[in-house]
Amino acid sequence: MNERLRILGIFALLGFLGGVLANVLYHTLWPWLLEVFPAIFTAEWILSGIAGSLITTFVVVIWVYLSGPGGPREAR
Repeated sequence: MNERLRILGIFALLGFLGGVLANVLYHTLWPWLLEVFPAIFTAEWILSGIAGSLITTFVVVIWVYLSGPGGPREAR
């Protein structure tokens, strides 16, 4: 049970840090992106797709890194 709480805590911390990073990038990178690509980045469905893909990729990379090569092995 202690291991599960530790993993939940790690994901909660990563989620918090991801939210802070998203806010900083939104306020610094967003004005430039709107200037360079005005039509693409004003469509809401594109923004949702980009955010979803980035969040999913980040979560999977963290999961793979934490699980490492020591997964379950076949019985011989």
